[in-house]
Amino acid sequence: MNTQAQSTATLDARVGRLESQVSALIDAVEALARGFEDAPMAAERSVTDQERAARRAHELLLLVKSAQQKT
Repeated sequence: MNTQAQSTATLDARVGRLESQVSALIDAVEALARGFEDAPMAAERSVTDQERAARRAHELLLLVKSAQQKT
């Protein structure tokens, strides 16, 4: 494989990892937003709902980190 092909393959891999990270961040932010959203039933939401959303966001980020360490 020539240098340009290797460089392209490396760039493709890096872009793939970046896309995965951005996707995980989007999922995490969405989970947090759902936990903190100001909907009509927001007054009925407990801290537990917010904690659950934050925990889910953290789990999503940890999954991506774990997957990246394996590659």
